[in-house]
Amino acid sequence: MIAWGAVIAGVILAVAIQLMLGLLGLGLGFGGLPGTDRSVTALASAAGIYSLVAALTGLFVGAFATSRFAGLSEKIDSILHGLVTWAVATLLVVLVLGGTASSVLGGAFGAVGASVEGLSTAASNLAMPVSTGSSLPASVAADLRALAFANTEASTGTDTGDEQTDNAETAQASPEPTNGVENFSAIAAALSETASSNERQTAVQAIQQLGGLSEAAAEQRLAGYQQSFDEMARSARQAADDAARSVAAASFSAFVALLLGAIVSILGGFLGRSRGERI
Repeated sequence: MIAWGAVIAGVILAVAIQLMLGLLGLGLGFGGLPGTDRSVTALASAAGIYSLVAALTGLFVGAFATSRFAGLSEKIDSILHGLVTWAVATLLVVLVLGGTASSVLGGAFGAVGASVEGLSTAASNLAMPVSTGSSLPASVAADLRALAFANTEASTGTDTGDEQTDNAETAQASPEPTNGVENFSAIAAALSETASSNERQTAVQAIQQLGGLSEAAAEQRLAGYQQSFDEMARSARQAADDAARSVAAASFSAFVALLLGAIVSILGGFLGRSRGERI
């Protein structure tokens, strides 16, 4: 059976030692292991090495204490108790960082905590919705609104002076004109990479209807909108690629830190066996 009292005591000791060494490192100028896409390279830096050593030291002492407190003599029992100590300490770090992921805690809990924090941040960035086919770039939407309101003013011919200024401000602040929602949707569909020639022709007609433009002028507007949309799509894809690379780097960094922690905990539990039964 698992000696949970010994495990809890070992975890408390492990976390306390990591906290103490982490705060010492912060006081000496060593930051925590960066939780970014540079986390793998940072393992070779002075701050990364110190953070990793602090985490492993705490886990070793905690696993050693668990095995000794439990009075274990069997090798397999000692190893398993060391692993349980590592698992509980790791879960505790994840829960603490998930609720209060401050830089002090990230540095104090060492490489394991900082790597997990970096993985969480990267995964959140990757999960951000990136939509390039269902919306228009802000500059395109603003231009279409201005066209629509300008065309409305020209057709009524009643707005002058201050009224024109008020309408211009309304065109900037308003979302899509209520009578142009379908036109906006048609233009957005035509800017997609999979848009057909019929959809592009429909978009040209929509721009003509919104702004009262000639077909040639509407086609020129659509070409400009396409450039803006393509630039937005490239930026969105680049952001998604960067987030994916950050997740991959943080995942590998967390895996290495956790693997080393498990190995050290196994060693600590093994060496913490009751002295009288050792061979």
